[in-house]
Amino acid sequence: MTSTNTSRIASRITSNKGIAIVLLSILVFAMIIMSSSHGVDVQIDGDDIDGVGGFFGFFGVLFGCGIAVVAVVFALGLTGMVLAGVAILLCVIFAVVLGSLALAMLPLLFPVLLVVGLVALFSRRKTV
Repeated sequence: MTSTNTSRIASRITSNKGIAIVLLSILVFAMIIMSSSHGVDVQIDGDDIDGVGGFFGFFGVLFGCGIAVVAVVFALGLTGMVLAGVAILLCVIFAVVLGSLALAMLPLLFPVLLVVGLVALFSRRKTV
């Protein structure tokens, strides 16, 4: 990996962080505006909860959604790691199968390898 690829990837990650920070800032700003402009009404089991309880109930829902997002990201990351491990395991199994097949075919290829080795041995040029 060259330094230009690394810097390109780093700038892409940095731009993704910037986008996430901007979106989060917009959401926080929208929540502050919404809570200060009018009362936040939350309905739980048909009962209206307004005022401070509704405000904190609203943030409780947002906190729960944030925990859910973190849990989903963690689960997807863990699933990706498991699938990558399975892919590596399958590549190793495939290499072992091909290696054992090559070893099984070695007696059939031995006469060919012997002739190639003898030709290579006797066709050496003398260097001074």
